Amino acid sequence: MKPVGIILDAEKISDIALLARRAEEAGFDSAWATELYRTSFQQLAAAAQATSGIGLGTAVALAFVRSPLVTSLTALDLDEVSNGRLILGLGSGAKRTNESWHGIPHGKPVTRIRECMEAVRLIIGSSHTGIPVEYKGEYYNINTRGYRRPFKPVRDRIPIYLAGVGSMMCRAAGETADGYLGHVVCSLRYLREVVAVNLKAGLTKSRRDPGEFRNASIITCAISGDRKRAMHAARATIAFYATVRTYEPPFRLHGFENETGKIREAFFNGDTASMIKYVTDDMVAAFAVVGDADECRRKIDEYREIIDLPVLSAPHYYIDFEEVSEYQRSILEVFGK
Repeated sequence: MKPVGIILDAEKISDIALLARRAEEAGFDSAWATELYRTSFQQLAAAAQATSGIGLGTAVALAFVRSPLVTSLTALDLDEVSNGRLILGLGSGAKRTNESWHGIPHGKPVTRIRECMEAVRLIIGSSHTGIPVEYKGEYYNINTRGYRRPFKPVRDRIPIYLAGVGSMMCRAAGETADGYLGHVVCSLRYLREVVAVNLKAGLTKSRRDPGEFRNASIITCAISGDRKRAMHAARATIAFYATVRTYEPPFRLHGFENETGKIREAFFNGDTASMIKYVTDDMVAAFAVVGDADECRRKIDEYREIIDLPVLSAPHYYIDFEEVSEYQRSILEVFGK
């Protein structure tokens, strides 16, 4: 079975755990939890209790809204609960949500995320030894003198995947992270022309072996015999992400500035129906995989020419959870062993 991951999305945390178990039984490489309406760590704690071997990834944990110490301790706890299965996906988050929702300055995201990853690695690697972590950067000034975590970690190095859309963040992933996690709107063309190029530049600069780096990306996947319904579901998810300026580069690469302008205007007017309507067939073709089982397999194989791990996500915005569950079941059936 070719490696494939799945985004866990359900109305209840108990259903998250059940979905993770089904993904494990189907032979999936990994199960990933997002962070918006729930924390990714709490969802994965439930998934860890329901599984024994599948990888568990945060997709993604917001790096700036937690201190490096809290992020490190949470990761160590979850790695213990899962017996060494955590993949720590970190992302900067969007400027507006960091500043308006969380009340923290966004700063220079690439510089800040580099510092955050460095500090997290240091804390994970030595918090149990009693050796103080001393770190001084532009955003973090840390000295853990007097602190010793009285538990031996399952692993003193947990893999960190850096999420990113912009070219500089992708380059930072290649330079400093253990893997890259592409966003839902990182189209096949964007992955090829922007992401892959900058990952390679980062890996080359750091003189690291590309074979030790894993390139993953989240892909919206709607498998159905009812193409019209599946297209509508994909449109809804694309419409949601088109409202966020952080994710603008892939839309701009494809020449969708006019469409995204209309979608944003409809969003600020509270007009969800128009948001979805303004997502064209070409936008769906660029940013989602839609069709019957054979068609979706072929399309995902195209992604495999560029990435190591496709992480499949059912459409999930502006549709009910029953429909989300239908698409998730199809993903498990079509891509499982």
